[in-house]
Amino acid sequence: MSGDEKTIVFQQNMGVGGETVDPLTPECVEGIIQAIFTPGAIRDLLLGAMTAEGLAIASFDELMGRLRGFFGDNAQGMFQQAGFGALDSDFIAQAGRLADFERRFSVDVHRYDIDDKRTPNVVYWPNPAHPKAPSSLFEELPYIRSLGLVDKSTPIGSAGSCFASEIAWYLQEQGYNYIVEEFDERDAPKPESPARWGIIFNTPSFTQLAEKAFGLRTMPKLAEYHYAGQYWQDPFRENVVFGSIEELEVDREKHLAACRRAFETCKVFVITLGLNECWEYIPDGTVASRNPKTPLHFALFRHRVLSVAENVEYLQRFLDVLRANNPDIQLVVTVSPVPFMATGLGAEKHVVVANAHSKAVLRVAAEEFVGANEGVHYFPSYEMVSHCIENAWEEDQRHIRRPAVARIMQLFETMFVTTPDGA
Repeated sequence: MSGDEKTIVFQQNMGVGGETVDPLTPECVEGIIQAIFTPGAIRDLLLGAMTAEGLAIASFDELMGRLRGFFGDNAQGMFQQAGFGALDSDFIAQAGRLADFERRFSVDVHRYDIDDKRTPNVVYWPNPAHPKAPSSLFEELPYIRSLGLVDKSTPIGSAGSCFASEIAWYLQEQGYNYIVEEFDERDAPKPESPARWGIIFNTPSFTQLAEKAFGLRTMPKLAEYHYAGQYWQDPFRENVVFGSIEELEVDREKHLAACRRAFETCKVFVITLGLNECWEYIPDGTVASRNPKTPLHFALFRHRVLSVAENVEYLQRFLDVLRANNPDIQLVVTVSPVPFMATGLGAEKHVVVANAHSKAVLRVAAEEFVGANEGVHYFPSYEMVSHCIENAWEEDQRHIRRPAVARIMQLFETMFVTTPDGA
C-alpha cells in the first residue's frame, strides 16, 4: 500500500430510528467496486461513474442497485447491436462477478446471526458468566440439526478404536439392529463389531478391511503371540483370540465371508478414527492394527506417521470400495477421544504432544473426507469429551466413564436417530 492511498472507512449508515446518517464515502465505494470487479474497462467505467464528484450514495443497498442498473441499462443495447460472436466477454464476465458477489454477500452478512439457529450457542461459545444469557458448555450438545438416518430397524455396524466398542455395545444394549455376522466370547463379553476384525486404530486398516472383504487385497498370513493375553492373533486383527496357529489359519476364509456379509447388509456404518501413528509391514506396505507384540515382528514392521492427505486417501478408498458393493451405505465418522497409551515418537515428542498432533490430523482428515462426499457425516464425540462433559475420564485418565458414554450417545441419537425412544 502506497503512502498516499486513502483509508477506506466502514461507517454505520443507519441511525437508531432507521434514518440515513452518512452516505458512503468515495473511498468505500471504490473499495467495494474493486472487491467485486477485476481490472479492466468495465471496472474503470464503474469507478468513474460511482465516485463522480457530487454523487452521494446513501447506502450499500443503493450502491448495489446502481451497479445492477448499469448492467441492466447497457445489456439490452449490447445484445441488440452486437454481431454474431461479438458480445463483449468482459461485460458478461463482470456482470457474473456482480451476481456471484451478491450471492456470497447475502450469506456472509448473516453468518453471525442467531435468529435462524437452533440455539445461540451454535454460533457463540457458551459463557456461564454472560450477564443476559448465561449457558454452560457442560449442558451443550454440539450439533446443528437432526439428520434422521437411523431407527431401531436400520441395519447398522461400526468399526474402529476402543471407543468404537463403546458405540457397538450401546447400540446393542438399546435394541438397535446392530449387525453381527461373526462373534466369539473370547474376544469380548459381547460383539464389538459386526465381524471379528478386531480393534482398528488407523485409516489404512479400514481400507484393508474393505479390500479384503471384497477380494481386492490378499492380506499377508502372519501370526503373533500376545504374551499379555496368552493367545495367538493375526497382527491385522487386533484382540481377536485364537488358541493356536492352526485355529487362526482355519478361520481366515470364514472371516472374509463374514466381513463381506456385514458390509453388504449395513445401511449405516460408524467408523472411529483412533491413531495417526501406525506400523507398516515392510515387504508389501500392509498396515497392522496396532504395534507389534513380539521383538521379531519389529524386524518386519516399520513405524509411520500419516499425513492428513494420506488419511483422507485411505478413507476415500474405504468408502469407494464399500459403495461399489453397497451403493446406498452411509458413513458416520468420528474421532476417538481416547488418547495414546504410548507413542512411538518418544525420542522427539512427549506423548501428550504426539497425541495432540494425532488428533488434530485425524480431525482435519475427517473434515475433508466428510466435505468431499454425500452421505458421509461427522459425529463430534471427540469434541464432547474435550469440551462438553465435566469429569469424563475414568481413574486411568484414558477411558471414558459410563455416564460420559451415555451423554455422548445421547448426542448420537439426537443427531442421527429418527425416533430415539424406538416408538
